[in-house]
Amino acid sequence: MDKDAQINFFKKLVAINTVNGNELAAANYIKDVLAKHHIAAQLVPFAPGRANLIAEVGDNPGPVLAFAGHIDTVDTGDPAKWSYNPFSATEIDGQIYGRGTVDMKSGLAAMVCTLIELQEAHLPKKGTVRLIATVDEEVGGGGSLQLTTDGFVHDVDAMVIGEATSGQVEYAHCGSFDYEVKSYGKLAHSSRPALGINAVTNLVQFINAEASAFDDVAKSPVLGELIHSVTVFHGGDQLNTIPDYAFMKGNVRTIPECDNDATQERLQVIIDQLNARTNGKLELVVVASFMPVVTNPADSFITLVQEARQRVTGINPHKQVSHGATDASRYVLDDNQFPIVAFGPGDDELSHQVDEHIAIADVLAAEKTYYEIASVFFN
Repeated sequence: MDKDAQINFFKKLVAINTVNGNELAAANYIKDVLAKHHIAAQLVPFAPGRANLIAEVGDNPGPVLAFAGHIDTVDTGDPAKWSYNPFSATEIDGQIYGRGTVDMKSGLAAMVCTLIELQEAHLPKKGTVRLIATVDEEVGGGGSLQLTTDGFVHDVDAMVIGEATSGQVEYAHCGSFDYEVKSYGKLAHSSRPALGINAVTNLVQFINAEASAFDDVAKSPVLGELIHSVTVFHGGDQLNTIPDYAFMKGNVRTIPECDNDATQERLQVIIDQLNARTNGKLELVVVASFMPVVTNPADSFITLVQEARQRVTGINPHKQVSHGATDASRYVLDDNQFPIVAFGPGDDELSHQVDEHIAIADVLAAEKTYYEIASVFFN
């Protein structure tokens, strides 16, 4: 697959609107392109208009290397604020502009092209390279969770996630626990508050207790401290009425020392204690839960990826951690544990931004790096 064909494939992929919930057209396009190169792909339905994709080359006894990415993107925001149509894949001075160019159709396109290059070279001789392309990563990670549950990573020996990493190799990231607390009270006139139950006051008690709920959590030697924040609060509608409903939302960046299950348990304990001593009712709702991911920084697969990148570009990438979350949070739920690194083209600070863009050279270098990773992995 020559350079022009790779760029053309990437542009067409960007031009397909895959804002979360609308991924099927892109999955079908990838499937069709792979079929033209004699690679069969399987669509795994997720919901109407949505499907994950699995494709393999090699399919011989031996180790399994997975290249994983997601098809969906975040919304564009106001298109009028973009310099170019966010789905036009406009090329300017060696840069391609469009929603998803960085996060993460560039990484996904490079992985698809790598699969084609390996197929044309009749590689690997022993083992399998598996492409995993998911839906829903930007919202709930439902696609990767479905594939994990269905056993698609149960035999994987190592995985590369194609998220943008600004040229570095990421071996760990915090988890993310999004939650909402609903507070139910009783309406009353503000002149007679004793006749009501103030949902706002009860919710404030939870917020005050949450502030110290994680004080005893040990710092992770890899990811650092657990980070927790209250980010949304709403309560009451009438100035002279005791509110009967309020809610807040919060986020916890979890670490292995206090993972998502432990975080949920701590928050639930607070709610149970407050419910036992007040007349109101607090309810904890889990909005989204992504587990922390840590690959041993001394793992040889990390070194393999670093060295592959250096051979392709002449630049020795650093290994680092991230505080974002990826589909890896779902893959680590499988009983089969394997090293996972994130490495992909693009400046991660441009993810989700207006005028998101990437250098063509960066995309092409990523494909060469993925090919090099596979070549060395199977040797």
